[in-house]
Amino acid sequence: MTQSAQWNNRDEYGYPTRPASGRKLRNIVVQTSKRLLLATIYGAMSVVGAGLRTRDAGKNAQPLDPQHFHPQRILVIRMDLIGDLTLSLVVVRTLKRAYPEAEIDLLAIPSSAPIATADPDLTNIISYNPNIWRRPQALFQGKNWREALALRKRLHERHYDLAINVFGPWAAILAVLSGAPRRLGFGKESYPGFMTDSVPGKHWDTHDHKHEVDYCLELAQAAGATIEPGDRVPQLFVAPQASQQIEHLLQQEGWNAEQPLIACHVSSNNGQSKRWPIPYWAKLMDRLIRENGANVVLTGAQVDLPLIERITQRMQEQPIVLAGKTSLPQLAALLQRADLLISGDSGPMHIGAAVGTPLIAIHGPTDPALSGPVSPKATILRSDIWCSPCYNARGPADCRFFTTQCMKDITPDQVFTVVQEKLPGTHASVQTKDT
Repeated sequence: MTQSAQWNNRDEYGYPTRPASGRKLRNIVVQTSKRLLLATIYGAMSVVGAGLRTRDAGKNAQPLDPQHFHPQRILVIRMDLIGDLTLSLVVVRTLKRAYPEAEIDLLAIPSSAPIATADPDLTNIISYNPNIWRRPQALFQGKNWREALALRKRLHERHYDLAINVFGPWAAILAVLSGAPRRLGFGKESYPGFMTDSVPGKHWDTHDHKHEVDYCLELAQAAGATIEPGDRVPQLFVAPQASQQIEHLLQQEGWNAEQPLIACHVSSNNGQSKRWPIPYWAKLMDRLIRENGANVVLTGAQVDLPLIERITQRMQEQPIVLAGKTSLPQLAALLQRADLLISGDSGPMHIGAAVGTPLIAIHGPTDPALSGPVSPKATILRSDIWCSPCYNARGPADCRFFTTQCMKDITPDQVFTVVQEKLPGTHASVQTKDT
């Protein structure tokens, strides 16, 4: 579907309209087919897992703790979006403290991996995109097999002592592919027999009410790390070169260094209902420029430009648009340089929190207790209507009623009031405001 066609199916707020019966039926067929395919894959992988279990049976496995286990190399695997990877870096930090002599590598998807390039606790960052296997025809493309074999060779050359599957079945497959004799992860997220050290439970179990960071720290603890209270706050490192590049880019865009720099991230992956309404963004940013004299900077990727254009068309003032002009390391540097970040539930929201930027996080379908920012400088805004939060992690965060009222209830005036509290010179603490 073209971008123009996609926008024809959205209302004035930027949210999807109720689908026609034909499109609804198509969605049901696609989801049913996907479930059947995943069940088939699970059955096949269970056979592989039985072989792995037989191979590993009887091996003398030392406890995973610094007194008994002395790894030379550890592989941390997280094949997810930027925000999830940012939160997962607490695993790297705590493991490095537990095993200071070990080299720790990170395996992530190419679109997310660069966010960790400045992390001093990482020896290597390896990128691979398992999503190329989503379509059946991928099995018949030689390039895909060559890339997989090249990845296997590279991983085997590192001779990992431990591979940690932070989340999901793809990470479990790659943990086996790494050749590591010890493989740790949540057993219910993997395939039977794939993990030599299986941690009970799984992400977002309906019986839990646990933040993503706490799942990550649970795995780190199972691998031998001692968890301290400050470990719950993720930390991203920004390369000096990226900071210099951002200063230069802002100067080119007419940045006034004497006025506040406010970054606004208007988009989000994995669900359009995580986005604040288009007219609300326009009204708020006009007011920030007029009344605060702020340098308002719009962040994002190239694909976010159509959304940003629809917002700026409604504005009377002119913000700085850096969407599509920054790499991930530069985005982290920009958010660190900003006096304030305003965002919905998104990857840049977590990046901003991890670089220590004061933050206003607008939440609707997602639960901030599970996926919100973990930062002493974050203020979370949400409306406490009966159906929110509704996101269950099994699909995109879109409104089942096609109203997205939970986001519409958070007004530009309410956000503007919090902005005044959080601009430089104030000392706001973490708080949740139910509107």
